[in-house]
Amino acid sequence: MNYAVFLYSLSCLPGVCKMYEEHLKRMNPNSPSITYDISQLFDFIDDLADLSCLVYRADTQTYQPYNKDWIKEKIYVLLRRQAQQAAK
Repeated sequence: MNYAVFLYSLSCLPGVCKMYEEHLKRMNPNSPSITYDISQLFDFIDDLADLSCLVYRADTQTYQPYNKDWIKEKIYVLLRRQAQQAAK
C-alpha cells in the first residue's frame, strides 16, 4: 500500500499526474520524452485498484474521502487552467 501526504487538498493532483508519468517512464525507459493526453491519464486512474483523497475538514475535524471521479474532475480543471495560462 502506498500513500502520500499533501498539505493542501488540491496539491495531490499534480502528484497523481506525476505517478502516471513515472509509470510511463518505467514502461518506456528508452524514450527521451513522454507525452500523453488526458484520456490516457484517466484510463490509468480508472485501472488503479484504489485511489482516493482524504481531505481534512476543520469544521468537523474529520477527513472527507473523495473518489476517482472527484480526482479526475479536479485534474481536468487543473490541466485546463494550466493550458489557458500557457496560451497567454
